[in-house]
Amino acid sequence: MSEHAIIEIARKEEKALKDFLKVLQGERDAIISFSLEGIIQENNRKEEILRKLEYLKSEKEKILESMTDREELLESSAWQSIVKDMEHTMRDVKTALQKNMKLLSFSIDHVKSSIEHIVGFINSSNYGKNLEQRPLLLSKVI
Repeated sequence: MSEHAIIEIARKEEKALKDFLKVLQGERDAIISFSLEGIIQENNRKEEILRKLEYLKSEKEKILESMTDREELLESSAWQSIVKDMEHTMRDVKTALQKNMKLLSFSIDHVKSSIEHIVGFINSSNYGKNLEQRPLLLSKVI
């Protein structure tokens, strides 16, 4: 009974990891399109999936603690298959996370350089000099 339950939880974990990978792909698309709303939405979805994974992990650990025949489970073909699939999915998740981090870093650098360019332009133009010479209180006469 517990072997079946642990395998079922592992399958749910694998599905959650695949869902996480899909969310990472959606996040990548949002980063590329500079969609802050999309990035926030995908980040929220990632948090939900991570909470689900934490819950599944704790449930799996509870069952494993009560199991007496762990070796039999670890040697079963069903468990080996799930572990292999999860390892493959985890490699894909790690790669996607690294790509998204690089894309985010590039995007942040792009935004920073754009802001620096704008600030530099304002500081070097007459616009910035005229602001310094104007009084803070404007006359009521227009």
